[in-house]
Amino acid sequence: MNTDTQLAVPPEGTAVPKLPTTPPGENNTTGPDGPEKQKKPNPVARWAGAQARRTGDGAKGIGELLAHWGSTADQSGEELRRRIVAGQLEAYTERRDELRGALVKETKKVVRLEEEASDGGLTDAQRGQLTLTRENARRLEKALRDMTKVPFRAIQPTERQIARARTIGRLRRGAVLVAASIATVMAAVHAPQIALLALAAGAAMAWRTGGHPPRLTHRPVPDDLLLPELDPPAKLLTTEKPGEVQADVEQGVELFPGDTGKPFPIRDVTDPAVAVECVRRALLAERVPLAYVGDPVPHPWGWETVVRVSDGTCGDIGERLGGLETKFDVGDGDVILQPNRKRTAEATLRVVTGDLFGAMKPPPYRAPHSVDVTTAGTFGMSADGCDLTFSLAELMGEVIARSGGGKSTIMRALLDWTTAAHNAVTVFLDPSGDGPGKFTDAVKLTSTDPIQIEFALLSLYRLAAGRARTRRKLGMGDSWTCTFEHPAIFVFVDEFPKLTKRSKQIIAELQLVGRKEGVWLIFAAQGSTKELLGSNIAQHPALKIMGACRDVDTTQALGGGAIDWGYLPHRLQPKSGSSLNDCAKSYVIGAPGLSEDPMLHKWHYIPDDEGGRRAAERLAAGLVDIDQASIDAALKAPNPPGLKFADEDEYLRYVPWPELLAMCAEDDDDQEVGGADPEILPAILLAIRETFERADDPDFLLTDQVLDHLATTGAEWRQWDDREPADRRREGAKKIARDLKKAGIESLKSVRRIDLDKDNPPSGFWLADVEKTLADPQD
Repeated sequence: MNTDTQLAVPPEGTAVPKLPTTPPGENNTTGPDGPEKQKKPNPVARWAGAQARRTGDGAKGIGELLAHWGSTADQSGEELRRRIVAGQLEAYTERRDELRGALVKETKKVVRLEEEASDGGLTDAQRGQLTLTRENARRLEKALRDMTKVPFRAIQPTERQIARARTIGRLRRGAVLVAASIATVMAAVHAPQIALLALAAGAAMAWRTGGHPPRLTHRPVPDDLLLPELDPPAKLLTTEKPGEVQADVEQGVELFPGDTGKPFPIRDVTDPAVAVECVRRALLAERVPLAYVGDPVPHPWGWETVVRVSDGTCGDIGERLGGLETKFDVGDGDVILQPNRKRTAEATLRVVTGDLFGAMKPPPYRAPHSVDVTTAGTFGMSADGCDLTFSLAELMGEVIARSGGGKSTIMRALLDWTTAAHNAVTVFLDPSGDGPGKFTDAVKLTSTDPIQIEFALLSLYRLAAGRARTRRKLGMGDSWTCTFEHPAIFVFVDEFPKLTKRSKQIIAELQLVGRKEGVWLIFAAQGSTKELLGSNIAQHPALKIMGACRDVDTTQALGGGAIDWGYLPHRLQPKSGSSLNDCAKSYVIGAPGLSEDPMLHKWHYIPDDEGGRRAAERLAAGLVDIDQASIDAALKAPNPPGLKFADEDEYLRYVPWPELLAMCAEDDDDQEVGGADPEILPAILLAIRETFERADDPDFLLTDQVLDHLATTGAEWRQWDDREPADRRREGAKKIARDLKKAGIESLKSVRRIDLDKDNPPSGFWLADVEKTLADPQD
């Protein structure tokens, strides 16, 4: 037997001692007189604790119930849907009752006038009144007959509309809870006795609720919302095949006299129910896999509705817009699709029968120094009827539009905003145009010379790079803070393809560093292809403004799937002769605050006389200038890393901002590039030839010898006389190269003579090269 696990049994009759009954976990201590007496819990304390816990649970339940009610979680989606449809039914009923009441009133007038005629005849005025009253009665009777012919058709709300209704309900209920809380606090302050009674009542309610916790669930749909007219549709459109006509139409139910059940024009439609059927038939006839046609909204310009497909994406509708325009009997480009990027099966469809932007407000007046560029500006109108409003701060952008697409209108609408700012400097660079036009006086720096533009862009890059090093010292944090003392810099570049290769390289580098440093650039071009711009730079800017252009421009700037998503700027028609067509209309992508969905916008047009008047006001008020801290920082900033400078032959150099202003303020005639008249030889070329003549026409002259002669022709060539010979030679060679390029002479360059000194070959000019250039300066 195993005795290790068997308990010993005491002999019979032996007293068994009681084991201690201390609960597990309690200290079983003994005093000097034996074990301590165990304390028993107080029944009253246990009861009070239980009631307190019940009251606390009840208070928590009341809070959850209020939150449940305040968030409208007690209302199911079906109840909200029925409430929205009930509003439609109420409007339909009110309209029908109004027609009936008006018809009864006019009928009584007709009866009264006819009775008067039978009694004693009518005057000419009364006969005319009777005729008019009969006509009104007939018109009302016809309208009522047409209305009752088509039974009430509920336009089922979309999930977005239901969500909007829930949000409005939350706001209303939240306002009630806030008002109740304020009233309670006021009562507690002014009438403490009432507050104590309310507290006692609240405690009692919490105690009662603690015993019967509430169930947080949807409430039943109220009885007044259980009308048959509010029931969900028994058959969804998804049960129909593309191109199939609805059964009630096939059975001969006419929407209007002469209805054949086929697609019909929408131009004369005034009834939303008829508009729904018009859109539905047209889409099905185009074999669109239609799942839903939403609530049509009439506008002065036409109709707007939400459509949904059951297969594919709404981008497929974009391929059928031409056919839809024919079936709706509207013009080219008057069916506008705006896909919902958050729901690929859904899109907003606009059918334009009038002027989509007819309600656009005129451009707002902006006084000098009245604009803060970090806030949103209004630049036009969007297709949804709202203002085209967004902020330009911290954006690099591009404007792409064909000739006649409104590129200049868009640029000047942006200029009107930046030149009215108190915390921004505006720069406009245009290598082949007329610059900012009438806004020139309001622009701090303007250049139309390609070589000057290189200097300007290099200076702007150095300003941005310098700000990156001094920004934190000024206490600005992670990005430049735009103030009057430290303004932002907006750089507008028109006709980007006509820039020099070096300017394009500097712009590419500036886009990398300028955003955080308050140096923001927007360029414009007539296309966005690599062949036109010289690189894939069109894909880089965050802000893209796409006007009338080619389909290849759309895909190059926005990506291969842009057209499928509904970005269709290539369907816009540019200005042609006196017809504006879609001039100054565009899609805007990447603007903060604007809808992510593709939407058409129209930009404000500012006439030249108004632009000139505004520019004159701003010039008189004083133009904002770049802060000295940025100018100082630019002196020590590096050049663009991708830009390589030659030693002596390089004409481009950094020009500080004040000197750059003076350079660009010179007469454009003196800065003309490539415009040298073959009959008039450039002065720099004649001066170099004269140097050879004075030296008896040697085969070769050193750069130092050429500079010695040029120093006798003007002070501009003596500005380096106090420098070391190597520095004088380098700066002088740069100016010679710069002047030759300004004169349009590309062939004449200095060369190095390795045969004279292998370790440090000197530079100079060959007489043969000079004479060849004299014979054909433009070669």
